Amino acid sequence: MIRRLAPHLIITIITYWIVNIIAHAIRIGLITKQSPYQITSNTITALQTSLPTSLQAQDVCISLGAIALANLIYYAYQVSKKTYRDKEEYGSAKWAQPQEMARYTDHDPKYNLQMTATEGLSLDTNATYRNLNVLMLGGSGARKTSCYVLPNIKKMNMNIAVTDPKGEIYDATHHMLEASGEYDVHCLDLVDLTHETQFNPLKYIDPIKPDIAIMRLVTNIIANTKSAESAKNTDDFWVMSEKSLLTALIAYVYYTKVGEHADQCNLVTVTQLAAKLRASENDEDRMSEVDCMMQAAAELYNEYVGHETEYTPEAQRMIEGLRFAADQYNPFTQGAGETKKSIIISLAVRLAPLNVKQVQDIMCADNIGIDHIGRGNKKVAIFLKLPDEDTTFNFIAAIFYQCLFENVLQRTRSMPGGRLPQPLHCYLDEFANVGKIPNFERLISTIRSRNVSASIILQTLGQLKTMYKDGWETITGNCDNILFYGGFEKTTTEWVSALLGKQTIDTKDTSQSKGRNGSYSINYRRTGRELMQPNELAKMDNNYCIYILRGVNPFYSRKIDFNGHIAKPVSRLKHSKQWKDAH
Repeated sequence: MIRRLAPHLIITIITYWIVNIIAHAIRIGLITKQSPYQITSNTITALQTSLPTSLQAQDVCISLGAIALANLIYYAYQVSKKTYRDKEEYGSAKWAQPQEMARYTDHDPKYNLQMTATEGLSLDTNATYRNLNVLMLGGSGARKTSCYVLPNIKKMNMNIAVTDPKGEIYDATHHMLEASGEYDVHCLDLVDLTHETQFNPLKYIDPIKPDIAIMRLVTNIIANTKSAESAKNTDDFWVMSEKSLLTALIAYVYYTKVGEHADQCNLVTVTQLAAKLRASENDEDRMSEVDCMMQAAAELYNEYVGHETEYTPEAQRMIEGLRFAADQYNPFTQGAGETKKSIIISLAVRLAPLNVKQVQDIMCADNIGIDHIGRGNKKVAIFLKLPDEDTTFNFIAAIFYQCLFENVLQRTRSMPGGRLPQPLHCYLDEFANVGKIPNFERLISTIRSRNVSASIILQTLGQLKTMYKDGWETITGNCDNILFYGGFEKTTTEWVSALLGKQTIDTKDTSQSKGRNGSYSINYRRTGRELMQPNELAKMDNNYCIYILRGVNPFYSRKIDFNGHIAKPVSRLKHSKQWKDAH
């Protein structure tokens, strides 16, 4: 309180003293009929000699008036220092106009990732400083595929990988892509299980860090083939034991099936090796064929130690890999016969889908074209047909995307600029059915610099939260683009509503009382309101969508129609030199 009053006290004392002396000098000068020069000179002299203040009524009144004026000016100055945001007191959210997208849009619609009928984001991320990752939310029947995925694929401007439930996207686009002569088209068919296109995950093990890559592959297989019971506890003893055993089997196959046996380096051989596992409750010292193989691998490594220079680099690499396999296998051998038998049975059940003849035909070799992306003049289009009524083989899709991302990241290290010459976009339609991709939270943040991006397409936000409980916010935070196509799931509508923000609105309150002394009053005030409330989002017109780009007000726009009609863009974008050279 004293600190707040101190400035006013100082102003009061100084103002009273100065004004009182000046008023007294002027009054005396006027009474004695002095000239203006004499009055001014006497006033200055009075101030310099600090004469006692006057108690004359006129001088006191003038001084008090000056005090009031000085304090009023000080108060006005203090008020002027406060921050006011008129009409933004409760929020500044508002809908964007189409021209606000001009600085992020290519003048040629072909080189945009089209979000709505009027908004498209340039593929040149170095010019826009925005990534091409998209989080798309829309309920069943919101036309996510027909109004977003298909129109963008038909632009034929990027390498693409497409999760294709029921195969409708492949059927609608592959003839056009093949006829253009610009694309190599592949389709991994997990619906009819045809093997025209084959996929061998072991082909894409990182040769620089194979042991780590094998462990990531095993983590993927375990995570996407677990039962509902084992899903509740990822640290379950049996699950960890299966993981160690499967790592050993894959490592053994990877390091031994080389040269003339390279065609056997696949998961089919791993499954066959797993079928040779044996355990006995009565004779725990009895060794199976796999036990003998792993023991021989350990003995070979013991002979190798100290004589490394006597072996070729290829032999050294194989022996070091076999040591890794034997080390992973060793915990399995420490268990009792009954324990080992349970682990073998659990692993056999987990790998059961790989025992299907049609699946083995698909996974015994590889021509899917992951390693062709970024090589040659042709772009690559890979479709993954997934059944929408059964998820038995969907874990293969999760393995595919892991191999895709890791292979591209590994190869781009040696490419000019450390990125693909032509962008790769993954349309992850029905993302919840793909399975959990290991380290996807990290990948979504790193693939941007490699010229890779993804559209994560979901029906509800809850699906993402279920799959990535601890990382879903990291995933959404690394998507510079949010597309909401409608839906009435509560968590989703509330999240989108909060993302849109609040606007400041004017309200009018009326009050009326009746009777002998009745009254009527109107009060105007300001308050905050969501740009769109959850219930309004749930009732949104199915022809419209909401598009949010980082750093720009949200757009309420029409979806791209069935004919792919796109409005002519307004562009002020200045492309990066790399983009200009490439186009």
